[in-house]
Amino acid sequence: MYIDTFKHVVPCPQSMAKTEKIVALFSLSTWACMGLVFIFVSILFWILSKYPAQRNAFTGFNLLAQCFSASWAILLGISIPQIPVSLHTRNLFIVYVWYCFAISTVFQAYFTTYLVEPGYGARIKTLEDVMAAGLKLGSYPVMESLQNVIDLPKLSEFQEDVYVDMSECVSSVMFNRKAFTPAISYFPSYLALASGFHDQSKVVCFLDESILTLPMSAGVPMGYPILHILNVHIRRCVEAGLLENYWSEIKHKINLKVKQTDEESEYVVFSLTHLTPVFMLLVFGYVISTILFLCELVRFIAYRRLSV
Repeated sequence: MYIDTFKHVVPCPQSMAKTEKIVALFSLSTWACMGLVFIFVSILFWILSKYPAQRNAFTGFNLLAQCFSASWAILLGISIPQIPVSLHTRNLFIVYVWYCFAISTVFQAYFTTYLVEPGYGARIKTLEDVMAAGLKLGSYPVMESLQNVIDLPKLSEFQEDVYVDMSECVSSVMFNRKAFTPAISYFPSYLALASGFHDQSKVVCFLDESILTLPMSAGVPMGYPILHILNVHIRRCVEAGLLENYWSEIKHKINLKVKQTDEESEYVVFSLTHLTPVFMLLVFGYVISTILFLCELVRFIAYRRLSV
């Protein structure tokens, strides 16, 4: 007798988008706090420049736009045209530089990591997660027969997709990612190997809770003369690990026959594709700069015409 578990096969988490992971690097409250600090420091620079004793000490913060530009440059780690001279402005400048340096160090440490390997989404663990994901129940003849023998709770709440057999159903769950289905735990691993996936954890995932434990046995006619001998030898084979050895040989033969389809590697080459979010941000900055330049140009032309 061989014991296996009957579990729900679910789609595995997919790799997260790089831009999504980078945006989620800090929480919403942290991004909001950074924005408030940026605005507060810019306004404070402008207010300090209005004091009579400091009005002529530093001309780089006389206009509010100059204050925002300088604060943004410091946040990005870019030098400003002139260092503040007055004591109060310099103290504020040093504190803000330290703050930006700390934020930039933390951001850059995770930024490069997430550009190369952004990680995976949340794993489906319970039937509630399955329902939240909007997955359908994959149904096949063996499962329908099994439902008449055992009680599969909460499955009646899901819409069904009917498949010809277990192989087609489980393959659809793993690769099409639109359904889930109960199956014997070893079978999805076999399909993953047969499809060329050496790392089965990328395509084979189960719910945390098992449905039931299945003792697999072979029946013989009543009064079979060598039943006791078969039981003894089968038990000895199981205890000696021959079944595990046989399963290892099957996996090895499959690996030799099929072509590996997953793009797994022990290292990831950092290429230009990983810098796509950076170039998108650069293009966005160029677009904003062009719009502001055109607005200032129109304002300048209009001012000259009105002055004439």
